[in-house]
Amino acid sequence: MLLPHTLYVITGANRGFGQAVANSIASKAKHNVTMILVGRQRDALDRAALQIQHLNQAIETRVIPDVSFESATAASTSVIIELETMVTNLQPPVTRAVLVNNAGSTGDLSKKVSEYDAQEIQTYLNLNIASYIALVSGFIRLFQPKENSETARPFPPELTIVNISSLLAVQPFANWGLYASGKAARDMLLGVVAKEEESVRTLSYAPGPLDNEMQKHVRETLGDAQQKKLYTDMANEKKLVSMSASADKLVELLQSNTFESGAHIDFFDL
Repeated sequence: MLLPHTLYVITGANRGFGQAVANSIASKAKHNVTMILVGRQRDALDRAALQIQHLNQAIETRVIPDVSFESATAASTSVIIELETMVTNLQPPVTRAVLVNNAGSTGDLSKKVSEYDAQEIQTYLNLNIASYIALVSGFIRLFQPKENSETARPFPPELTIVNISSLLAVQPFANWGLYASGKAARDMLLGVVAKEEESVRTLSYAPGPLDNEMQKHVRETLGDAQQKKLYTDMANEKKLVSMSASADKLVELLQSNTFESGAHIDFFDL
């Protein structure tokens, strides 16, 4: 019987909520864990990996820097191919592999849908949907290739794919056209995967309005005055969700592993 060994691959892990998730995993790890941190800047990833080591010296950390999510091809080349090289000889063998897709962007929140131009639409879709689909597809193939494939594993790991989602994936608000479309598409993709792949568990987790740099950017740029006031009041009244509290809830969900595959779960549902 193989000893438990969980591999976590976290995109956008060098800052913000992605880093909070990595730190929570490190604090709550109950058995052998390897973490691969994915992002653009090597220095920031190395600092994040060092922090994980301080939290839990038993965790092995690796980084994939200089990644590009500008297209499906770029994501596959800079992440999936690098990941394949890293995991080939991991010991002991991985019994569970978890992909946490945190990387993404908001789009221009000052604009309404009628104000988007063709180039920014295409750029946003490439960055937030096309590259995401490539990561999910490549991750599944990497760990669960066809039985007659030369890379087929005698004991393929259990797979879990997590999308860091949003209330905006299921409820529309003004000035969030690109962001909401991207989140809804990502949610639906994982719903489809849950139907297609019985051995792959998927989860879309909405972390709540987080107290972080992204939320500050929202308050500074959002074109809808009513929403801007709401978020500003929440910030001033200390009602935004702490990243560590939300990350802890996600990690607890993953460790209990009792959620319905394909589900969308909000921080406030827990």
